[in-house]
Amino acid sequence: MRRPFLRLPIQRAAWLAALVSVACGQDGTLTDPFGPGEEPASSLNIIAAAPDAAPLEELSVSFWAFRDRRSEGRIRLADQPGQGRGHEYLRLTIPQDALLARPDGTPFAMRDSVLITVRVADPARILFEMEPAGLRFDPAQMAELRIRYDIAGDDLDRNGRHDTDDDEVEQHLGIWRQATVNGTFVRLESAVTFGSHEVRASLPGFSRYAIAY
Repeated sequence: MRRPFLRLPIQRAAWLAALVSVACGQDGTLTDPFGPGEEPASSLNIIAAAPDAAPLEELSVSFWAFRDRRSEGRIRLADQPGQGRGHEYLRLTIPQDALLARPDGTPFAMRDSVLITVRVADPARILFEMEPAGLRFDPAQMAELRIRYDIAGDDLDRNGRHDTDDDEVEQHLGIWRQATVNGTFVRLESAVTFGSHEVRASLPGFSRYAIAY
């Protein structure tokens, strides 16, 4: 059942910092959740891929992130005959100085690096897991996650048709974080670019992430 819309005030300074980081210099529209910003996994509506969605080029990507320079990892859709290369589905950007601490709490030195893996947790839904779990980023220089949701098609609420409910859902999409498997999801401050069907958010650390409402 779709939750009723409730506009919530931003009460934490960290949320405001993430909001500015995501929105500055970009054309995304900041969106609010339909209801509370924290939901059990059983109640969250994670966006599903349409039955005819293009397949993914790969289900995971690994790359090295460095304390002293920027790095990126991407997952793309598979090439389609007659349509050229598949477009970008996910992009994770680790800025210079973003790496703060390893999962055991050990801080990163200037020339340290870490192997990052982004894995599709469920190909039928927009849900990812990122490793090493527990990796933490500097609150002043967090990683940025961009995910496109056009693989869902126009029927975002999966009721079998496109209608005004789907348009309303799109206005409140966000990236949600699940710190532990089967744990609750917490919504991050998210910016949606409707023309390119993309959601962006700054990440405090590694766990599971989904586009949901």
